[in-house]
Amino acid sequence: MGGTCYPVAAKTVKNRGAHEFNFGLPVLQRALAAARFAVVSANVVTARGATPLGDTTFVPPFALIDRVLIDSAGQPQRIRLGVLGLTPPEILLWDREHLEGRLEARPMLEAARAWVPRIRAAGADIVVCLAHTGIAERFGRPESEGLATEIAAINGIDAVIAGHSHLVFPEVGSNLLPHPDLRVDPKAGFLCGKPAVQPGHIGSHLGVIDLVLQRDAGGNWARRDAQVRAISVSEVVAGLSAPEIRRYAAPLRAAIGADHSAALAWTRRPLGEIKADISTFFAQVVESRAMRLVANSMFDHARRGLAKTSAADLPMVATATPYRAGGRGGALNYTDIQTGDLSVRHLFDLCPFPDTLVAMRVTGAELVEQMERAAALFAQIVPGGQDMPLINPAFPGFAFASFHGVSYQIDPSAPARYDERGAMICPGARRILAPRIDGRALRPDDALVLLTNNYRTGGTLGICPPRKEDLLLDKLHQCTDVLRAYIEACNMENPTACVAAGGSGESWSLLPLPGTRVTYDTGAGAVDHLDEVAHLRPEFVGLTEAGFHRFRLDL
Repeated sequence: MGGTCYPVAAKTVKNRGAHEFNFGLPVLQRALAAARFAVVSANVVTARGATPLGDTTFVPPFALIDRVLIDSAGQPQRIRLGVLGLTPPEILLWDREHLEGRLEARPMLEAARAWVPRIRAAGADIVVCLAHTGIAERFGRPESEGLATEIAAINGIDAVIAGHSHLVFPEVGSNLLPHPDLRVDPKAGFLCGKPAVQPGHIGSHLGVIDLVLQRDAGGNWARRDAQVRAISVSEVVAGLSAPEIRRYAAPLRAAIGADHSAALAWTRRPLGEIKADISTFFAQVVESRAMRLVANSMFDHARRGLAKTSAADLPMVATATPYRAGGRGGALNYTDIQTGDLSVRHLFDLCPFPDTLVAMRVTGAELVEQMERAAALFAQIVPGGQDMPLINPAFPGFAFASFHGVSYQIDPSAPARYDERGAMICPGARRILAPRIDGRALRPDDALVLLTNNYRTGGTLGICPPRKEDLLLDKLHQCTDVLRAYIEACNMENPTACVAAGGSGESWSLLPLPGTRVTYDTGAGAVDHLDEVAHLRPEFVGLTEAGFHRFRLDL
């Protein structure tokens, strides 16, 4: 075996995902040293060999777990489980400031095909792959972020635990439809005939795969049957699940109880008081106070950081994304900060990912292209049509952003210029109308400062990373720290002034389409924020199968 990578015996195993690298390798290595469980990844390497088996991996490529299980006859049986870890190579883009020149990454399929036979040779009876990748929603899209089906197809892998895309699998009503090419069964939870689970995100679900094993003619253990479930944690907490499902929650609470209490104490530390509600129930439809607050914290930070540079007098535009706005996170995935105390946890409600602030020089034309990519969130609406869904369900919410410091309208009746991955699909289409900055029409050659985060500049959304000469500010300041500093400076005594301060007052809106009514799904708390969309005459339609409150809006 090449390099220094060796299989490890383990009781529990974790795969190297994506966000673990956000804080840099020193922080990660300290966490690894303190971990009381195995951490595996077969394709993240410190030195590349001639083949994956010759690589020196950053952490062990796989782990072996030995168990004694009682069979149906009451007899003990020894089972050896092999656990393979796979990490999306895109980490090298998302965290290049931390990883460039330090780590490399092989394609996940290449690494898996090489390591599975080695795991079997090490005595594994069953091989489970922990793959930080989702399930492709469209045939022919082999990007690392949707490779779970291809991984399941690899000979020797018995089950797949997927992730990354924040979707739930199996799930009735999923966007994933049974398809002979994708070989996906979203109801039973099988990929290529093998059990697979994807447990949502931020602890929304508990994934359970029950395997029924029997010995084959050669005396080897093989999977005879399997059941797959993604158990909603919110339903368990609310007592909505059957007792035989709730039993999974008890040991989980016991295992993380102390850490959970410590985390709660930290996140409840007060920062100040707000005198107006902040929410994201309609942040994808209208200008949002929550997004204005995030954007203005970026304006404040950048103005101070660029004060003595040649870019100090350039107009600034800031992006803000309502990360918690339903979608793949479900009907409870909304920011809803009530009037009163503002605490640390609210920072991470608004900015849940450890993204860092980036300031870059762009032209007016480049800015509009980024705005067009974000506008792909909306489904194409037929003028005069009735009850068409406003939001394209295939578009991930984290790819949307509102742009502050520039006023504009979005025409959802026009075809999207870009798809959900940021690839141009309709070169002649334009949804962004009448962009104006500082009271005048935005010109293609205008020089601007765009304030955004490192994820949006990492190439994942189809946006080219900034050229070195255009990178104005990139000091790895986390957006949560930027927001916290701004809030503390304002003291939030007058939240309306705080939200308005530093911004241009310009905003965005949907182009009016007389006689056109659309449906929009949001959270239950939206009923307390209907004033934000009063001009759209919201009308409650009912509950969706997924638990969203559906409203009819008059465009």
